[in-house]
Formats: sequence, C-alpha cells, structure tokens
Amino acid sequence: MTLNLSPRSESVLKTLIETYLVEGEPVGSRVLSKRIPGAYSSATIRNVLADLEDEALLDQPHTSAGRIPTEKAYRYYVDHWVQPIQPDPVEAARLSEALGGLDGREGDAAWLRNAARVLSEAMKGICVALPLHLSRSRLVRLEFIPLGGGHPPDRLVALWVGTGGEVEHQLLANPWGLRAETLIELGNFATAHFHGLTLPELKARLITDLEGKATDAEMLARRLNDLASCMSPQPEGSLVVAGLGELGKFPEFLDPGRFRGLVEIFEQHERLAHLLNAFAEAATQEVQLLLGSENPFLPDLPLATALRTVTVRGGPQVTFALMGPLRLDYRKVAGGLAGWPAPLGRGNSGNV
Repeated sequence: MTLNLSPRSESVLKTLIETYLVEGEPVGSRVLSKRIPGAYSSATIRNVLADLEDEALLDQPHTSAGRIPTEKAYRYYVDHWVQPIQPDPVEAARLSEALGGLDGREGDAAWLRNAARVLSEAMKGICVALPLHLSRSRLVRLEFIPLGGGHPPDRLVALWVGTGGEVEHQLLANPWGLRAETLIELGNFATAHFHGLTLPELKARLITDLEGKATDAEMLARRLNDLASCMSPQPEGSLVVAGLGELGKFPEFLDPGRFRGLVEIFEQHERLAHLLNAFAEAATQEVQLLLGSENPFLPDLPLATALRTVTVRGGPQVTFALMGPLRLDYRKVAGGLAGWPAPLGRGNSGNV
C-alpha cells in the first residue's frame, strides 16, 4: 500500500496501532502525546488524527472517544512495520514438538487435532487445518494397477505419487474393459506428458488436447480422460477447527450475539475448506496474510487470517489457517509461522 504520509503522521499512526493492539480501547491524543518520541502537543496530535481519519486510516467510535485503526491502517502497519519475533523458548518447544513431528501416518488425525490446538493456544486465535490431497498434489508418477484375476480386470487402483513424496491411491471400476497392458501404457503416458500438474490441471489439459487436432496419442488421451474423470480429491471431511473459545476472550467478540454468529460461520466446513484450498499453493512459498475484506470467503468478518502450507513426510500437504481479530499480535504470528520457515507475505486478495 502506498500512502504519502509525513514522518509525523507515520509516528502517530504507528504508536496508535501498537497501543490499541495491547489495550483494545480507543486511543486519545493525551495518551499519544505521552508515548510518541518528540512529545508532540495534544493539539498537534489531534490535527494529525483528523488527517488520518480523512485518509480512512482511523475510525472514531464515539464523538468524545479516541480513535481505532481501520482495516486499511492494519494493512499499512503490516506492510511497513511488522518484524517477526520468535516465540519464547517454552512456546517454541511446544510448537516444534507439535509441528515438527510430521510423519503423515495413515489415520494420524490425532496429530492434526493436536497441532491445530497447540497453534491456536500459542497464537491466541482459531486454527483451521485441512489435509490437501489430489487437488493440490503435483504429479511425479501415475500408475494404474489391475485388481483381481479377471482379463480384463473389473477393478483397478490409481496410484498417484506427488512432488512432495505423497502417495495417494483410489479404487476405480473398469467399465471400459481396459487390459493390464493398456493400464501400464496409460500410466506411462500420463507420467511422461503431465509431470508437475495437479489432478484438476491434468483433467483440463486432457480436455484441451482432445479438442485440438488429432494426434497419434489421441486414443491414449481419450482412455486416460475416462479414467481421470473418475478420480477426485478426497472429501473435505477431515477439516479440523481448534480454539474457537480463544476468540471469545477478545473484547471484539464479547457480545453473545456476535460470538454466536461467529460460531455458526466456523461450523460451515465446506466454506472454510474453499478458503484453505484457494490459498494453499501460494502458502507453500510464504505465509499468506488476509485482513478483513481481503478474505474472499469471509469478507464481512473483522478477522485477520494467516495461512501456511506444510508437507507431511510420506503423506499429503496440510494447510493451516490461523484466524483472529484484526487486533492480532502480528509480530508473534509472523514469527511463529515463519518457524516452518516462511517469510510474512500478503494474500493474493486483489490488493496486492
């Protein structure tokens, strides 16, 4: 975000935001005059506050109250002044134990719940976690293995090996009567032609190829398209939500009606899964940070969302979303998530 703020305006804005992050109450000119290096007078600070309000960086909840930061102010603060801080040793050890033991064993849902709970408690927010299966895995090798002794087999297993070492398998019927030797050929064809693509990208590429002019590989592509159309990412029922009670401790959500509405939102697992899937790939490179309306799936909630995707050894990738009020401890969240490691980045929200 580019704003032409004077050094004095930046000093007032930064001090106001940091004061509000700690105290959670509107900040007035008298408080700021005591905390800003250079000790501007209250009258001078009031003029600066009025200018910042005109820039839509501050709100004044009541005429006689102090100011609070807007979403726009938080974005400016994060982009210009947030420097990650490392968790204290005890907290760092808990995070390392919970997040470092990624072994991806089958049925290890208990690990996922524990990791989400530890992250929620450490960062004081809601943690949503979602294993990402074939929708995000990028192909290294694809095999189709016949089952049973029939010729042709009536069933087969599609075995997908991804770039992160993850291995996914799906049981498929064989209504086309494809023989074992044809299945081997189809797997080799897919591996050679679609390396590095996700399953949705592979399907889209097949459709595009089949719409073009015929090639020598057209019959193989048609058969592979039939098989790929039956392959799908695993259902999103494994999504985990931890720490909803953490948000109930913030003044922003003390109102019972508002908190009840928040709970209802976090019961909509499909909506949350769409959010994590949308930013999963970008979050493998750096932490994606969405503020308020920048979140396309929860635009009406005053929440900050930090997303990070990690790869489980021998299993799928997992995307974590840490969500809290806009009055979030950004330095702590940035430091904690950067321990995976990852720099703090901006979400692909349209404001990038």
